[in-house]
Amino acid sequence: MKTCHNLFVGVGFFILCCTMFTACVNHISEEEGEIINNGDIPLKFVADIHEIMNTRVVNNSFGEKDEVGLFALAGTTTMQEERYADNLHFVRSSTGEFVSDESVYYPDDGVTLNLISYYPYQNSGVAMGESSMQVTVATTQDKLDDYSHSDFLVASKKEVLASKDAVALTYNHQFFRMKIVLVPGEGENIEEILSVKPTLSVSGFYTKTIYDFQKKTFSAYSEEKDITPAGEWEIKDGRLVGKELILIPQEATVGYQYITLEAAGKLYTSLLPSTLQLESGKQRELEITFVSAEDILMSKVNGEIGDWDGTEVDHTESGILHKYIDVSKLTFEKSNVYKVIHSGKQVAEICKEYLVTPDFSSQAIVAYPMKEDGSVNLSQGIVAQLLGKSGKVNGGSVSWNMEDHSLTYVDGTLLARNNVYVLADGAISLSVTLADDVLPVLALEDVVRDVRGGVIHNYPLVKIGTQYWMRSNLEASLYVNGDALPKLNQVTANIAGYLQSTTEHYFYTANVALSGRILPTHWSIPNWEDWNILKDYLKGEASLLKSGIWLSLKTEEQVQPATNLSGFNGIPVGMYVGAFQADYENKHLAYWTLDNTNATIDTKVFYMKSDTNIIEESNAGIDTKAFAIRCIRK
Repeated sequence: MKTCHNLFVGVGFFILCCTMFTACVNHISEEEGEIINNGDIPLKFVADIHEIMNTRVVNNSFGEKDEVGLFALAGTTTMQEERYADNLHFVRSSTGEFVSDESVYYPDDGVTLNLISYYPYQNSGVAMGESSMQVTVATTQDKLDDYSHSDFLVASKKEVLASKDAVALTYNHQFFRMKIVLVPGEGENIEEILSVKPTLSVSGFYTKTIYDFQKKTFSAYSEEKDITPAGEWEIKDGRLVGKELILIPQEATVGYQYITLEAAGKLYTSLLPSTLQLESGKQRELEITFVSAEDILMSKVNGEIGDWDGTEVDHTESGILHKYIDVSKLTFEKSNVYKVIHSGKQVAEICKEYLVTPDFSSQAIVAYPMKEDGSVNLSQGIVAQLLGKSGKVNGGSVSWNMEDHSLTYVDGTLLARNNVYVLADGAISLSVTLADDVLPVLALEDVVRDVRGGVIHNYPLVKIGTQYWMRSNLEASLYVNGDALPKLNQVTANIAGYLQSTTEHYFYTANVALSGRILPTHWSIPNWEDWNILKDYLKGEASLLKSGIWLSLKTEEQVQPATNLSGFNGIPVGMYVGAFQADYENKHLAYWTLDNTNATIDTKVFYMKSDTNIIEESNAGIDTKAFAIRCIRK
């Protein structure tokens, strides 16, 4: 076999022919009877794209200066080992040829090659010893080049023997394409809709991910940004068509992703359906019924429309958005925190939280405006409803001191209000006049989207005092970089991993808790300062944190209340002490706690048990115990 330093000789080029392109590298002698050594035969291939389509490869052809990359692996070697050819670069010329300043020849010892090619080309390629690289979709897909470079294609061929014939490669779409169609509602005129040139943006999707060529999987999603679709509107069969975008395959979260449409200076919103599945190589059509009198538009997702794979047809329902949020319609089931959106930007936050004042304690629905820096202004909250309270007690003001975490509360004098308004100047109001400039808004449940490997786990939020907590325990079997976390059966000294009880609750060893690799970005394991802020605000009452069924420690002992008024949702999952002990389940709850340096596990952990209403401490037992993890936002 030739060594890497003398593999690349001459000039390689691809020749585009109809809907296929051919790579021909160097001249092959055609003199009859001439014997050619395998090491003198240049590798060449032809390729097409799976399914006839019209995305990157516009009209099923490449454009000038398009670039592709090629890897060649010899024998049984993998991408993570030495590569026979590493990220060969080809550029399409004005004459339709793909030209490279390097060429690769077949091995002269008859070893087969495994070929992997991809589009669009990246100069950095895949680092040695690895098999993955970061791929992206553009946020500005209305620009032709950006849309083109968002279409990630991969082709592969195994056990290729030396041959003067070109190797056939088929490129497959790795991303998902969505076409957007506007349909006039009753009384609407399609020509008038087109005349105002409606614009679109799509919100709530990750735009970067890591693709593993060996595993053929995506992981490590990042950079959630608004995306502007490609294309121009045109009327076809009584509908406006022409807008489309490419998305990275990922989990769609109900009530999280949405489309914002602007027409004639007015904003409209269309929530994406719960049945939408973003799968590699698939495409769907989102049909939006346009009714100018409504702010949330009805939408329907259709299936395959003639090119990429996909045949399913799904339907979804949508409500009507007004220039207010009706808090009676907010369920708070998936989160105790809602973000209020206007034109793709958060303009307010609405929380179901527990207010503790010198005169009373009560759950309440509180609305907060935003600061100019995009953070929530906790000093200017307004109570829409004091839950469980009657009479003119609503409309009070809530102001949190972020230094000492205290609450200043001014009594309200209003009956319970359902409607929360956001004014153009950012202020929150429970009533408006005709003269007020009120924003059309949408309330979406705020969740922690924890990305590990190819899985997105959504954690609910709860605000307690000045703190934001996950409303459930961490449930991760992977590190944040996607590496598997060892699953253990018992805890021994210096071991790292996670354990599960028979009820599938998660527990982690101390080494994992301190690894710095287990927590989502911007979230932390609480230290004792964090717990003490929580304890002080709730006046030490464990019942306010407890949820679920707690059983007595002993038959004759009384179980203390579990009201969960704070929304913390502390379920008695128990703990591991060596091997799991069932006696702890349904009776105890403990969380790993850092010391106040945030560098080590404290000697004590946060602890609650069924026979007392006091928030306690328990010995950490770092070498022998495993506890649940509850995250706090930092």
